[in-house]
Amino acid sequence: MPRFLHLSLNRKYIHPRLRRSITLQAQASNGNNYPSTIAATLTEKNIKTGTQRSISFTSNGSSTLSPPPPSQSAPASIKSFFLPQGWPSSVTEDYLNYQIYSFPCHIFGWMSHSLAGSSMLKALGIGVGPAGAVGFSAAIKWVTKDGVGAAGRLFVGGKLSAVFDEDPKRWRMIAEAVTSLGLALEIATQLFPANFVTLAGAGTLAKATGRGMGRPCFRVVQTHFAAKNNVGDVSAKEEVWEVTAQMTGLAASVALLSFLEATRTPEAVVPIWAAIHSIHVALRYAAMKQLRFPFPNFKRGTALVHRFISSRGKEILTVEEANKEEKMLQGPEYGPDGLQCVLGCSIEELLGSIEPPLNNTYHRELSGGRGEDDVLKILIELYEKERYILTWRDGVAYVVLWESADAVDMLRALWQAAWLHNGIHKMKGAEGESGKESIGVVVFEKLEESLRIMQSEFPELENGANKVGWELERGVYPTGSFCLSQGQGALEETEA
Repeated sequence: MPRFLHLSLNRKYIHPRLRRSITLQAQASNGNNYPSTIAATLTEKNIKTGTQRSISFTSNGSSTLSPPPPSQSAPASIKSFFLPQGWPSSVTEDYLNYQIYSFPCHIFGWMSHSLAGSSMLKALGIGVGPAGAVGFSAAIKWVTKDGVGAAGRLFVGGKLSAVFDEDPKRWRMIAEAVTSLGLALEIATQLFPANFVTLAGAGTLAKATGRGMGRPCFRVVQTHFAAKNNVGDVSAKEEVWEVTAQMTGLAASVALLSFLEATRTPEAVVPIWAAIHSIHVALRYAAMKQLRFPFPNFKRGTALVHRFISSRGKEILTVEEANKEEKMLQGPEYGPDGLQCVLGCSIEELLGSIEPPLNNTYHRELSGGRGEDDVLKILIELYEKERYILTWRDGVAYVVLWESADAVDMLRALWQAAWLHNGIHKMKGAEGESGKESIGVVVFEKLEESLRIMQSEFPELENGANKVGWELERGVYPTGSFCLSQGQGALEETEA
């Protein structure tokens, strides 16, 4: 009987300069009384254009080379001009949907800015009176309003820099609202030219503040899109999208302003601007809704643990569901069903949220006039395996974080807070020995029980979340200014 030897090889190479991948496939076979014949196929793929060609050859010298790929068609050229190299695999899935809404958003945005600028020029009296006097006066007013506006960027960079990573969607819309106010004030200069410096200065201040908020949020979005750490490529293509929209918007603005001048209806600028800017804001909101961040923040994190707990561990909220259900304009103060959790509180806030327990083994330690240090010691012992300490009062979880706490530790704290919220927030309170009702007070056994269940079930949540695409270790949460560190034989509270 003939004997056969079968060997296959499949390897892939990427040329560092040509940006091409080459796949080598080789096969050797040997039968009884037959010479060994080697067949190999090389596949060359242009990573930039997506085209490929192949060459096949055998050991007897024969080879076949496929014809070179045809030149790019017009749609392919447009795609390579607007989209990052390697699209769609080089970016996240929400990239194109975001751009589809952002592109017209930029167009209407530039039209809105152009109308506001024309209103200020009219308020300055450009084109009326002696050119020299008007020009000098206009220059003074323009420099003054720009100087006032610079303060907005200074304030944002100094005071708000830490909030944009946690919730870029919400802060981008806040930036849009502040910018809208600024543009409205600039439009108003046409109606009240005597108050130009006040209105234009306040408008520029608002616009600069909005720009200072929007840019950091935009950087977060760009980094999110770079699925293969290709931030530079994504940023460059974003410039292509935005400049194309800018040119389109400016051209439309020129046509619109020319029409208004020809028809001698300059007063129509205000309602036209209002309509155009409303469309711009609506498109911005729609663009933000397309984003699918795979890392939890407070809203997505609390929604994730809430779904898991309420379904008794049977359901894991997906990245798609969490982002679609996220209430973009809502602040981080509340989670699902009114859940409140203060991450990074002070020791005073923590100890203010513990009450003497009722009918449990810790009653003697935590009552009878003992000091706060004893209560804190008991809490530290309870949470000795965690990098946080959580207590509860009046429907709010207070969490002190150790200096070494990371994003997963904060999600564990949110899990425990959600469990307490689900089980206790509907209760009217616990009855003490005095007969007085203590609304919202959690007895110590509940802290123990919630901690024990969290430690038991959190690994299941963590594994399930990772399987559906969550990147829990990248979570970003709003935290306070305090954390705990272990000094030499003493507990220290440091301000972050």
